[in-house]
Amino acid sequence: MKKKWMSVLTVFALGTLLFTACKQKEEVPPSKGEQADDAAARNELDRAQDDIEEVYNSTEYNNSARGSAVNLPCGSVTINAKNFTISYNGVNCGSRVLGGSISVELVSGTKFSDQNAKLKITFNDYKVHYNSSGEEIVYNGTTYTTNASGGKLADLFTGAATVVHKTRGTLTLTYDTTGTGGSTFSRTWNLFRKKTFESTGAATGLSFKFEGDTTVSGYMPGTYNTVSEYGTDVENRKFVHDITTPFLWSDCGSDGNGGTIFTLKTGRVEHTAFSTDEAYKFQFTATAGYRQDGVNNVLDQTCASNGYLINWSATVVATDNKFVNYSVFQQY
Repeated sequence: MKKKWMSVLTVFALGTLLFTACKQKEEVPPSKGEQADDAAARNELDRAQDDIEEVYNSTEYNNSARGSAVNLPCGSVTINAKNFTISYNGVNCGSRVLGGSISVELVSGTKFSDQNAKLKITFNDYKVHYNSSGEEIVYNGTTYTTNASGGKLADLFTGAATVVHKTRGTLTLTYDTTGTGGSTFSRTWNLFRKKTFESTGAATGLSFKFEGDTTVSGYMPGTYNTVSEYGTDVENRKFVHDITTPFLWSDCGSDGNGGTIFTLKTGRVEHTAFSTDEAYKFQFTATAGYRQDGVNNVLDQTCASNGYLINWSATVVATDNKFVNYSVFQQY
């Protein structure tokens, strides 16, 4: 269930791809495979977070004995009384090779389901290597996830319940964008994420909400009130990822194969970046809840929603003149 919700977050990465659109003058160079760029960095971070959440929401981790391991597609898990470690050790995971480890320690509370229990999550040279291009992203740093509400995700299936998790921390991302291993550079990302899982107790009463959880002012021009991430991107531009409308997935009934259809009905992210000298502002917005009606993009916000309306612009700061400005519909 969680993975169906979270996979849609890759739209945040899509906007980064649009940032490079204005550089494509006449020809698009041949693809060299998966690339270590900002789009990939955000997507890989979400994948790693999925692994972490799968373990701490598992029955094995929540069992008082905590003696058995959790099976992950591309990592091995070691669990002890309060902590666990996901080791990747060069495991081949489809088109990617994963290395390093992620260590998770319960630093507050007797168990993570306690209200305000806190997990310390340490990325230890967690590496993603793309087989097709040879490019890599390596993550180091520490984040903390707090169970602000208390409770377990399993509670959502036994009655009305709300579970709120908040994540904060700072990561250093080291990129090799040449595929040679001989040229690397590092960037810093700060994370402020909030996830709310809710059940009304009804058959179709499940929902998931993702939003930013801090205000950023003074880092670059402007004040941003619902930020999930800020830092510097691959191009060494300052950026702020501001979720001005929370992204909300709702239960839209059975898929006919024993599963549940979750539809992203609402949400809006405004991603703003400035060039190093702040001469140019680059911005994309992605608004969820649209559907296409022929050639028209209609704001629907129901179970019939099936895509984002993405707007991208580049502006000369001194004159406030946009030299690139366009929109595109992107299906979920």
